[in-house]
Amino acid sequence: MAPSSLSLSCACRAITGTITLPPSTPLPLALEICHCSSCRYSSGQLAISGFACPRAPSDGPPTLSITSKTQPVAYKTSEYLVRYFCASCGASIYMYVPESGDMEVCSGVLEGEGMEEVLRFKQHIFVEDSGDGGMSVWVEGPRWKGWGEKSEVFEIPGVKEAGEKPRAAEKEGGGERRLQGHCHCRGVEFYVTPPNEEERGPLLVADDNKNESSQTQTSNNEKWWLRASNTKYLAGLCACNSCRLATGFDIQAWAFVPRTHIRQLDGKEVDFKMGTLKTYSHTPGTCRDFCGKCGATVFWRCEGRKGDVIDISAGLLDAAEGARAEEWLEWRTKVSFEECAANKGLVAKVAEGLKKWGDS
Repeated sequence: MAPSSLSLSCACRAITGTITLPPSTPLPLALEICHCSSCRYSSGQLAISGFACPRAPSDGPPTLSITSKTQPVAYKTSEYLVRYFCASCGASIYMYVPESGDMEVCSGVLEGEGMEEVLRFKQHIFVEDSGDGGMSVWVEGPRWKGWGEKSEVFEIPGVKEAGEKPRAAEKEGGGERRLQGHCHCRGVEFYVTPPNEEERGPLLVADDNKNESSQTQTSNNEKWWLRASNTKYLAGLCACNSCRLATGFDIQAWAFVPRTHIRQLDGKEVDFKMGTLKTYSHTPGTCRDFCGKCGATVFWRCEGRKGDVIDISAGLLDAAEGARAEEWLEWRTKVSFEECAANKGLVAKVAEGLKKWGDS
């Protein structure tokens, strides 16, 4: 029997809500994955997943009813769009278009079983902004340069041949390589430096049947966060409930970088109180950091982690080659905590595409 309503919540449950589904609502609802720069930098994700909130009647207001202990933070990303996120945990809740009254709900905040029967992936939009196709290379489906069928099809750039050397990365004043990172409002800005010679040693042998914290290592001195002859950082996708509810999206993309390689623009080691950064601690010893102004997920960290490695939300990285930043990152070809996924259909589709991409 089709549900008459959907429930939603952020990680800290300061914001909960209900979406009423009128009897005429066609199910499953169409799920779109947006790759535009605005969505990427205001969320921290490689791409965001959302769906149009039903209206009742069809020309009436959206049927989302929000119950809040605290008011969602509004952030205007453009003259057309306002985003709303939780001030406490940073979860994105919905986007609103004042001119039309349309509302796009972030798919990761939905609660309950059988999400794959309620939401079904339809298409990728604004893929051209990603430069390299971003996450769309892992999710088969229509890829549009802009707003859906009104635009042209996006063709994924060709894969580099094995052994082909990457372009030389930009250098600041002829100095060390730097990979810039920032949120949409630029209240949080930083840069990443590459692994240095002292860190380069024997290759890491990774067991892709395990999560990143359980990587098989070749020696006690090995560093699980390094790849490609220890010249790149490991990156991966996570579908755990904690990431989903604290970001508002089904898939979180992380890059794993030691704290000593994350710098503020003044060259100092990263300070987790810098700029507009806010912290949400969901379990003892762990913290999530997000921008308090635009809502972008920025870091995840935990006490006592080997190498003092910090998870950086990969959508914030401003790599010349594209959103996946493959001159800096090597992507793990499995989705961590796939078994925890709320929308199992979508995450299985991502996992299948990621494996095929890795095999190729």
